[in-house]
Amino acid sequence: MGALARVAIVRAGAAAGAAGVRVTFPNGETRQLAPGPSSVITQTVVEVFAPRFLDEPAVLWLSESGNRVVHRDDKLAQSIGLRIEADRNLPDLILADLGGDDVLIVFVEVLATDGAMHARRKAALLELTDAAGFDRRQVAFLSAYHDRQSPSFRKTVAALAWGSAAWFVSEPEQLVVFQDGEGRAGSLRQMLGG
Repeated sequence: MGALARVAIVRAGAAAGAAGVRVTFPNGETRQLAPGPSSVITQTVVEVFAPRFLDEPAVLWLSESGNRVVHRDDKLAQSIGLRIEADRNLPDLILADLGGDDVLIVFVEVLATDGAMHARRKAALLELTDAAGFDRRQVAFLSAYHDRQSPSFRKTVAALAWGSAAWFVSEPEQLVVFQDGEGRAGSLRQMLGG
């Protein structure tokens, strides 16, 4: 039973210790987050998801539990026209992909409990990027979970917004896309690359 307990504690992120969870950004900067499952998922999104699914990843914004709006992140977001207010639509993480002709802004919701990227939140974030002058094709939405069996995924999957994606720490090579069909006409074979 001791070995099983150890695995459960480590998986939950509780073993990060009093110092918390250290996240290494794509540019080499590190930031210490409070210990806990949300911080572990955030760390994995930055260190595993971003380099796997973005050509040239960057972290624009990282909301911390004790300090929801970090001055450095807010300053960077404002420099590109994103005016983020600490309200219920505040994203946990904003990534950018600098690898194409246009910057891709990726709003990420980290789910250890609830708060998925639902339609209302997606609409509010699109208003934010519209006001900043971004084309909607330059904006993506992601909900990140520990795994598909987690209570947070089962609780929120029905509310995930069309035109968003879900990613799981336990299956880092996979991405679930909730395709909305806008501008993506075609057969299932075409959509699945067959």
